[in-house]
Amino acid sequence: MAMSYSKIKIVRSTKTKTITRYGIAIKWLAKSFRHFLIKNKHINRWADSDQFVECILKMQKPPVKNSSELRIYWDRENNKAVDKKTLTENYNTVDWICALSGKPIKSKFMNFDLENFIHPEYYDALKAPMVDSRILKSSIEFRKECKKLLLDERQEFFKITRKNYNRD
Repeated sequence: MAMSYSKIKIVRSTKTKTITRYGIAIKWLAKSFRHFLIKNKHINRWADSDQFVECILKMQKPPVKNSSELRIYWDRENNKAVDKKTLTENYNTVDWICALSGKPIKSKFMNFDLENFIHPEYYDALKAPMVDSRILKSSIEFRKECKKLLLDERQEFFKITRKNYNRD
């Protein structure tokens, strides 16, 4: 269960059977806080103040790590496990053919810059004063392909929703 560090419950007890440290019942605290109070005997001088103890325990809060960076996702197209960055990269690229050389390239989805349609070896062709007609033709075909992919995704989504729709 996740612990709230904004509201640390400090309960004072004078009962003999309750295990305490500086008059604070430690059974209501998290394990790391218990160990901190037991190890640090020098805070005895200020332990009478609940506000002081609460501030000290809040400073013991562990650093929060982004767990989404550690997660592994299944890439259905490549049939392997990858991290989130690689997954988004794979789904935002389309297998395409270079307009000038015919070599296979990975083009970014819905990106219609001229660099997206040619192989990196042929970027110097973009420095010419006029754009090659093969690049323009490739961009038009790419736009049609992106539109087709989106419509196919939409149809697949509709099929899934119809199949999963429960009528009462």
